[in-house]
Amino acid sequence: MRALRAVVFASIGLAGLLSRGGAAESAPAASRIVIGPNVLVSRDGDVAHCETMVVANPKDPKNLIGTSITLTRPDGGATNKAYVSADGGSTWQDVGFDEGEQGGGDPQVGFGASGTAYFTGISFTNGIYFCRSEDGGKTWSKPMTVGRGDHEMLVTDYTTGPYAGRVYIAEETDQKGSNELEDLIMRRRVVLFRSSDDGRSFVGPIEVAVGDGRGLAAYNPLVLSDGTLFLPMSSYPNYAKEKDAATWKALFSLSKDGGVTFTPKRAIGEIYFGGVAKMRDQQKSGRIDQIGGPTFAADTSTNSKLRDRLYAAWTELQGDRFRLLLTHSNDRGATWSKPKPVDPGAPADASQFQQMVAVNPDGVLGVFFYSTEGFRERDKFDVYFTASLDGGQTFLPKARVSSQTSHPYGAGNLRPGPFVMKERGMTIVYTTSGISRWPDGGDYIGMAADSDGAFHPFWADGRSGTYQLYTASIRLKGDAAAKAPEVEKASLTDRVTLTFDPIQYDPAKLEVLLPVRLKNTSKQTLYPPFVVEIKEVAHPYTVKSGEPINAPAFLNSANGKDGVGATYDYSKALGGLDALEPGAVTDALVWRLKAQSAMKTDFYLGTEITGFVTKKETK
Repeated sequence: MRALRAVVFASIGLAGLLSRGGAAESAPAASRIVIGPNVLVSRDGDVAHCETMVVANPKDPKNLIGTSITLTRPDGGATNKAYVSADGGSTWQDVGFDEGEQGGGDPQVGFGASGTAYFTGISFTNGIYFCRSEDGGKTWSKPMTVGRGDHEMLVTDYTTGPYAGRVYIAEETDQKGSNELEDLIMRRRVVLFRSSDDGRSFVGPIEVAVGDGRGLAAYNPLVLSDGTLFLPMSSYPNYAKEKDAATWKALFSLSKDGGVTFTPKRAIGEIYFGGVAKMRDQQKSGRIDQIGGPTFAADTSTNSKLRDRLYAAWTELQGDRFRLLLTHSNDRGATWSKPKPVDPGAPADASQFQQMVAVNPDGVLGVFFYSTEGFRERDKFDVYFTASLDGGQTFLPKARVSSQTSHPYGAGNLRPGPFVMKERGMTIVYTTSGISRWPDGGDYIGMAADSDGAFHPFWADGRSGTYQLYTASIRLKGDAAAKAPEVEKASLTDRVTLTFDPIQYDPAKLEVLLPVRLKNTSKQTLYPPFVVEIKEVAHPYTVKSGEPINAPAFLNSANGKDGVGATYDYSKALGGLDALEPGAVTDALVWRLKAQSAMKTDFYLGTEITGFVTKKETK
């Protein structure tokens, strides 16, 4: 992410595909989408987290690694972080990188065929860097420079063919002799770096394509079942000169020899974005919905009848709102289907944006996206998921993923941070906030499909007013209900613990907002309904000794009580799940507590947790 482009060209790398699609038919409800609890990933400050990606370890579906640009530098500037989970996304740890004095951006993450983790991003000091981890993302090697381009993208060859295990990094860079600052002429190209030794070293840059006087950005590359590398690109206008340009072109090249040579650019289609003036007005409007680039997926599942089908999803301006469309190719990009709306029943005034697609090992196509549905001002959004079981011909009814709506105009998103760079003999300072640079949460978003078939979206969520990272596990289940186990009620205090999201406090109202989750710390599956009851508001010693008791009042208990005996019902905190598996957490319920004074918030709470276990586990 070059600073000049990040500020002047806020839509750099935007791309699009063929437009004007017909309506998709509703899929029969042969399966249902099951959304797990929303899990807070980032716990490293009330600052913006934007531009996300996530990947699942092919050797261990419980090992997930996500990444994001975070404004967590000591000066409030941008830096990349990785977020690592070893339990399928229930808990996460954050890890930083040595990016030099000026921070970084454009993070990408991946896994090698043998389970080595990869991270790449832009250092504003040293260019694009690459790191390896051999312990699932907990620790990382020192950064290795891999080019000095922009908008780098990463993929690994998971096939068993001649290029098995090869790692590819594609990026946009300038052609030799470029002097865009002086002549306003774009001379851009896409280049590739490749590694055949598990990311220990790279060969490149290898020129893939040139931009013909326009910008040329790389998008997420794919590897087909025989090792063919599919590298999608976006040709976008030279906004300084092409004032009347209103479309982007989506292109691709193929390599059949492991990234050594590439076919000439081939067209996928065009997208109408409304023109430069409309785009700039949109970016300054204060609306959350923004147009973004295409995302791609391939069906490489071994048992799928649609093996090697390519999918592309994108948003297109229709009237004054964006619509999410999808197209596919059965012949490795030679031809593409007529694009169809993914959600044809969306309200007329709703905008859809920030999409990601992935295919699981069963050949199910998952589509994840943001939508302003229900919010006419388009200053809020929810996130949704839908799936296709027939290769994108029909889609299941969309399911809301976010358990709370995002309204991302809080102080954390509005607070600017500095970007400092050396340029033309000067020290250059740009200031930007999360919401001013990334109103939609970033230039891209992540979703992974693990080897067990679950989808893991990884998104910038503004429910707190600040973009924080959230995830959830999504599965498809058949209509036939599984036989329910025989259960009985039990105390779960020795099997469940309480965990907390960051606490908020309003001293004017004397109100503490306590987001509380339940975590299954046992080795047994637990069943709802789960209830937490307040049994004590003071330690027995404090009561017996006659010391003052600083007890809160509970303002939103399930049974209306404001003291001892108040209960919180977690029956709906499992999302669509039927049980709480070992190590899993529920969604957070916010307990509202009224303090006795502005300063006395040192509460003591004794609780009992009840739920259900199978009868054999109580014997």
